[in-house]
Amino acid sequence: MNRLAFPFLLLIFFLAASTLSARTRNAGLGPLEVRNHYPVTHAYLWMYPESTATLPDGEALTSYSFSMANTFVNTQGSTQKITKTEYDRGIVASDFESGEAAGQVVPNLGLYMDVESYRQNFRFKYGMSASFEVSLEVPFLTMTGGIMDEYVEAFHAMVGVSDGEQEGAYREYSDRNKFGFYIARNGELLVANDSGVFGDTFLGKRGDTSLGAKWNVWEGGRIMPAFTLKLNYKVANGEKGDDGLASSGSDDHGYMMTFSKGFDPWFVYFGQGMTNFGSNPDWVSDSVFHRFISLEWMMFSNQSLVIQNVIQSSIYPAEGNPSSDIPEEVRNYNLQASTALIMLGYKLQIYNLQFDTGFVQDYSNRGNETDFVFFFEAGLRW
Repeated sequence: MNRLAFPFLLLIFFLAASTLSARTRNAGLGPLEVRNHYPVTHAYLWMYPESTATLPDGEALTSYSFSMANTFVNTQGSTQKITKTEYDRGIVASDFESGEAAGQVVPNLGLYMDVESYRQNFRFKYGMSASFEVSLEVPFLTMTGGIMDEYVEAFHAMVGVSDGEQEGAYREYSDRNKFGFYIARNGELLVANDSGVFGDTFLGKRGDTSLGAKWNVWEGGRIMPAFTLKLNYKVANGEKGDDGLASSGSDDHGYMMTFSKGFDPWFVYFGQGMTNFGSNPDWVSDSVFHRFISLEWMMFSNQSLVIQNVIQSSIYPAEGNPSSDIPEEVRNYNLQASTALIMLGYKLQIYNLQFDTGFVQDYSNRGNETDFVFFFEAGLRW
């Protein structure tokens, strides 16, 4: 979607909404607050959807979230240049050569990722005033071969997706639940990791701490939507390690602008933002754009169902196509294209306790987004 098209569509929506009956309350329990879980992105700050509402003055929220994500990408799958045989032997740079001509290097990026990530996040929010809150987040990360592969493949079989084709990511040619994280470009192996990421405790490897400030600029009304601006800053804990999977070793910053409108018992949220990376290798983008639309149905005063669509630019920068014939591996994947996610979730609030749960699925099949994410969050307001 063109960057100018999104705010234009927002304007059209709210002009149309002004003709409908709307109530003053313009935020419910909120959208699904789920960040990106693609393996390359964990080391960086990543803006995610939030409600336009802020905590009341003097009120705090402490929460814990757990997300389990399964990602499988094999850009060499169509030519079977990388299979379980190459993995057991040890993947090398020559495995990313084209299957169409001996010795021909596949241009641009080539990936082999078999990663299951577990991200545990501790978050603290505090209402500084009736419309301004601050936040602190500390993540812990584990990356392994995991246990989800067989369940993902069973789901593929149920819906008629072949694991021997690109729709099934060519999973058929690799063993289940074996960690692999390989990135090559123009014949050079940039990252080779088959050991995973583990920490010193059961929580995993501590990631970079992020600080946030959210300002509810306008609560909206019967016609106008609510509007909130969120700013985030990630502070690097030190030098990057584990091939930069847990920490980028640099500070990042980002923003998210969110609008919301209430139409009893429905709430609609729109958002657009950007994350800027402080320091990154040249095969990672300098920044990414985020857009989301979320529809919340308040079934009861303390429960809601949410469906959400998130579109983001790729973590990989644009690179020129080769001037010669494009190999099959490049034709099959467009790693620089925008990603597209669908999210479904359930939100519950009981007195001072709140719970969120749901799942995320990639439907773009570009190889630059996580396949499945299951998440859960529990929080206490005090």
